[in-house]
Amino acid sequence: MKQRKPVPPAQDELRAEAVVNTVLGTRRFRHDDQSEDGMVDFLLEPVDGVGPLVALEVSSMTEGPLQGLWEALNRQYDQPVPGLEGDWIVQFTPETNLKRAAGPLASLLRRQEEANLDRIGLNGWDDTASPGPVAAQQHVADLQELAKLKVVSAQRVRSDKATGRVFPTQLNFEVARSTRDTISPRIDTFLESKTGENKVKKLARHPDREGHLFIWADHAHLDIMMSLTKGFLPTDSPNPPATLHTIWLGTFTVDGLVYRWNESGWSILDVARRATSR
Repeated sequence: MKQRKPVPPAQDELRAEAVVNTVLGTRRFRHDDQSEDGMVDFLLEPVDGVGPLVALEVSSMTEGPLQGLWEALNRQYDQPVPGLEGDWIVQFTPETNLKRAAGPLASLLRRQEEANLDRIGLNGWDDTASPGPVAAQQHVADLQELAKLKVVSAQRVRSDKATGRVFPTQLNFEVARSTRDTISPRIDTFLESKTGENKVKKLARHPDREGHLFIWADHAHLDIMMSLTKGFLPTDSPNPPATLHTIWLGTFTVDGLVYRWNESGWSILDVARRATSR
């Protein structure tokens, strides 16, 4: 049989591994280089010999057909947009041409800030009316531009910590309820999916190690982003199988903070602070 060429871990896997290693004081012993079937993403061991032996699987709540869109969005908006003062939640669609839309969208959002407007959208409920005939004329032009870019809406998040970031969401996103009660049900739904079942199955092959599952939240799940940002701890627990020791939940839109669940319940960890204290 021809030997498979080793494949390095993906960026989301590397970020998850870094989080777990920072918190647990572990390091990589082995990773899934695609040379064998059924390998877990990472086998981790303690740096100083004292600590857990870990089998780590990394996954995402993002549906397969949307994965390419979100990878492109991550590349496009992984840094602040020059000239923006506030942070904006922008509702993209699969038809959005991100490269062509980047410049015009940034100009449109800057115009909204200059006019002191917080919302613009193709739906009546998510649009800020503009007073005066001149402003109204510009507003109509901006709405036409929004439709041309295949973008549904944009809403500014006012905060003293705003850095001019664009936080993407998708067409069928849910209203962010900013509540701790949405977290555990989402974990259970993922574990019941084919992807979740496969992840648990792979972890069960290592009964001598703690089974850890790191899940990156879907960009559409604004409730997770808001709950993590506000420090809301879930009041309930997910229902994982006995072989799953720890669940990690992160989102690319919130740097440094991550949810962790184990038999002690939910906690929020400041990974950035732990990294700098080492």
